[in-house]
Amino acid sequence: MKKLIFLVLGITLFFSVSFAFTNLLVYDQMALISSNITIKMGGDSLMIPTTNGAMPESLLISSDSSYEYHTADTYTLEYFLKRFLGTTVQFEFTSNSTETVKSVRILSYNPIIIQNVNNGKVYLSPSGQFVFPSLPQIDSQNYFLVSTASTSLSYSYMTNGIGWNAYYALNIENSSMNGKIELWNKTDTAFKDFNLAFLSGTPFTPNPQPQMVKAFNAVYEASPSVPSAQNIEGYKIYNYGHVNELDSNSARFLPLFSEKVKIEKLNIVYNPSQNLENAVQVAKVSHNFAIPSGTVSLYTTKEGMTYFLGQTNVTDTASMVSLDLQYGQNFDLSAKQIEIQKTMVAKNLYGHVYQITAVNSSSNAQGVWIYISVPSDAIVTSTPTNIQFERPSATQIRFYVNLKPNSEEVFTYGLQTSY
Repeated sequence: MKKLIFLVLGITLFFSVSFAFTNLLVYDQMALISSNITIKMGGDSLMIPTTNGAMPESLLISSDSSYEYHTADTYTLEYFLKRFLGTTVQFEFTSNSTETVKSVRILSYNPIIIQNVNNGKVYLSPSGQFVFPSLPQIDSQNYFLVSTASTSLSYSYMTNGIGWNAYYALNIENSSMNGKIELWNKTDTAFKDFNLAFLSGTPFTPNPQPQMVKAFNAVYEASPSVPSAQNIEGYKIYNYGHVNELDSNSARFLPLFSEKVKIEKLNIVYNPSQNLENAVQVAKVSHNFAIPSGTVSLYTTKEGMTYFLGQTNVTDTASMVSLDLQYGQNFDLSAKQIEIQKTMVAKNLYGHVYQITAVNSSSNAQGVWIYISVPSDAIVTSTPTNIQFERPSATQIRFYVNLKPNSEEVFTYGLQTSY
């Protein structure tokens, strides 16, 4: 049975507070945080702890209430001057004045104005340094302070500083594919015992700052072996499941899947020119589960030794949609194309005849696909009878050539285009 997930923060704020039943919806560089847990501050005030990357204007709350956003205080000279405004501290003069260390009263912090408590002299922006009697306590957390008579409150807000990347390892020899997600947290907040969903897609905003983004209530089914994927309003959302912890200013890798896939090894020459061009090696991967966008590293195993072949990026790929992964060159296979005839068929209509030469320089029989980009309105007028021909799309044609060892194949095809 499906259930809604709520997010709860576990942070330190004057005292240690840990909550369970956490939910994070993570975009590529930010996250949606939702919860119904608050801290009672007395009177008609509830406090919502936040990360230091929170976007104050993104807060949504269940009641019609006003709120203030508090940014964490830091120790700066101005902060010390504010805290000790009107009190007496020590000041060490570094000017040509005969005075050195004196007791002074802070009259203003912007601009800095001090008064010598012994003789009453007033100094505007003096040259020197302050010596304060103690370290003032600071409010080092970010939080929302909500004015409401409600005893409970549901809320959500966006935060920068949390994101994800996906990585895959594919062995083309034994057809094993492993996936993992890197979940990183550059905020000051640690999360414990939370349910994770990550989203692929870039939030559309009219501003450089992503302050208004689509927000979802995640629906989660317990412990999927491979994260389930849903298309929601222009995003693909992957429900991962329970994660025990994510420390502040850290990153951790979480397993996505370990599966067997079907792999077909292809040699492809894309749009050959008049010079021989080497074929690209491509692994065509068939799978029955969704694959989030990420980086794929390809390997092969020969005689007990595993070799790294290459790396490529993939976009979000639905179940049953194959991946075409380029990982190297086949130096023994090459092809070239030249135009051998061009005639005018009618006004702005031309006929072309092209000649393709495919070469296998190895001692083994090999096959090669030759892909040609064509105008969408082009008409194929002739193809060779002994070569496999396909038109997979309006703007692409392809030929498959079986080549014997140390051999070449020459063939022609015709194309009619308008200008």
